[in-house]
Amino acid sequence: MFTSKTRSPAAEDAEALLPSASSTSSSSSPVLAPQLPKRSISPARASRQLLSFLKPSFLHRAEHGISSEKAIARPPSRTEYLDGVRGVASLIVFNLHWIHVVYPSVNSGWGYKHHEFWLLPFVRLFYSGAAMVSIFFIVSGFVLSHRFIQRMHKGEDVFSGLTSLIFRRFIRLFLPAFASSFMAYICASVGLLSVPDKNGGKPFDHGLPAFVEYLDLESNPWDWELAMSGWYNPQLWSISVEFRGSMVVFLMIAGLAKTRTSVRMLVEGLVTVHAFGHKRWDVALFIAGMIIAELEVLMHASQQQRPRRRWVNVLLVITLLVGIFLIGYPREYSTKTPGYMWSKYVWPFTAYRRRFWLGIGSILVVGPMAFLPRVQSFFLTRPVRYLGRISFALYLVHGLGNKTIGKALLHAGWSCFGSEGYWQYATGFIVASAIYYPIVIWASDVFWRAVDIPSTNFARWVEKKSAAR
Repeated sequence: MFTSKTRSPAAEDAEALLPSASSTSSSSSPVLAPQLPKRSISPARASRQLLSFLKPSFLHRAEHGISSEKAIARPPSRTEYLDGVRGVASLIVFNLHWIHVVYPSVNSGWGYKHHEFWLLPFVRLFYSGAAMVSIFFIVSGFVLSHRFIQRMHKGEDVFSGLTSLIFRRFIRLFLPAFASSFMAYICASVGLLSVPDKNGGKPFDHGLPAFVEYLDLESNPWDWELAMSGWYNPQLWSISVEFRGSMVVFLMIAGLAKTRTSVRMLVEGLVTVHAFGHKRWDVALFIAGMIIAELEVLMHASQQQRPRRRWVNVLLVITLLVGIFLIGYPREYSTKTPGYMWSKYVWPFTAYRRRFWLGIGSILVVGPMAFLPRVQSFFLTRPVRYLGRISFALYLVHGLGNKTIGKALLHAGWSCFGSEGYWQYATGFIVASAIYYPIVIWASDVFWRAVDIPSTNFARWVEKKSAAR
C-alpha cells in the first residue's frame, strides 16, 4: 500500500472500501483491465479474448507462470494487511445479505427465543454484516490518513497528495457504484428483477426517471441521513456515507497538519466523543481510524528503539476478543439476549445503542490489529489478499446477484430437495450456496477488472487533464 519511502503515483490511491493501488499495481500479478484493440480483429479472435478476460484473475497469473514464491517476494508494507481486512469484511456483509432472508433468526441472539449454535457470540462474527460496515469506516480513516500522519511526524508537506486524493475521491467511489446500479436497472428492465409496486411506502414505477432519481439519492452528499430509500441497489447507502466521512478526514488532516502530536490526538479524541454523543457514529469511526493510525506511527517508532513487553500483547489480545464479542451485538431482542442484556442500563437508551456498541466493538477489533503481527499475517495470506483485491467489487455486485442468480438457485434447490422439512430446507439452501458463492466471487473478479480498475485510471486521467499548468 504505502510506506515511509518514496511511492509511485499509483500508491496515492490507497483508499478505503477500495483495495489500495499497490494491491493491483505493485502486485506481481498483471493488471488485467480490458484493452481496446489497436486494429480490427476477427469475431473468432474477439470471442477468444472475451473468454480469456472472463477467466478469474488468479488463473491468468498461473498462465503467466507466476509462482507463489514470486508472488510473495515483495515484503508487505505495514498497512497492507488492511486490504485483507476489507476483503473479509466484504465477504461477511455478503454472508449476512445472503443468509438473513432465508434464516431470519440470525438477526436475533442466542438464548432468547432461539438457541441454535450459530447464534452464539463469536460464531456470529461470520455474518455480522452491520459491524463490518463500521469496520469499513474505521479502515477508511486509518488508510486515508496514515501516510499523511507519517509526513506530519517528519515535517514533510501533506497538501500535494491530499489535493489529489480529494479531487479523485468522488469519481473513484461513485463511478463503479453507478455501473453496479445501472446493471440493476437493466435487469429490472428485461424482467430479471421483480419490480415492487411500492418503495419506501410510496408508489414506485420503474423507468429512467426512477433510476435517475435513485442515482441522485445514492450520490447525494448534502443529506446526512444514514439510510436511502432507493430500490435498485439499496445496500449502496454506505457509499455516500463513505464519501462524506472521507471529506471529514481530509479536512481534519488539513486543519491539523501543522499541530503538535499531542494537540492532534486531543482534537481527534474530542471530535470522536462529540460525534458519538450526537449519534454521528459514522464520523466518529472515521476519526477513530485516524487515532489508530496516529498510535501506529508512534508505536512503530518506539518499537524500533525498544521491544514491546509481553503483557502489552496479552492486553491487546483481550481487547480484540472483547471487540469480537461486541460486534456480535444482535439486531433484534438485544436487551433480552444473554451476554448483551447489560446494554439496557447503559447509555444510549434508544435504538441507537446497536450502532453505538457495534462501533465501539469495531474500534476494539481494528485497533489491536495494528499492533499484532500474528493477527495481521492471516490477512496477508494469498486467499485473503485476493478477497482484498475484489472487496469493493464484491460489495457492489452481491446484492444484484442475490436477487437474480441466487434467488433462482434457491428455488431450484428447494424444488429438488423440498422445503417443508428442516433438513430438506437446509439441504436446498446449502446446495444453492455451494453453487452460488463461486459465481459471486467470479462476477466480482470480472467487475473488478472491467469497471473498478478502469475507474481508478479514469479518475487519474481526469485529474491530469484538469490540472493547471
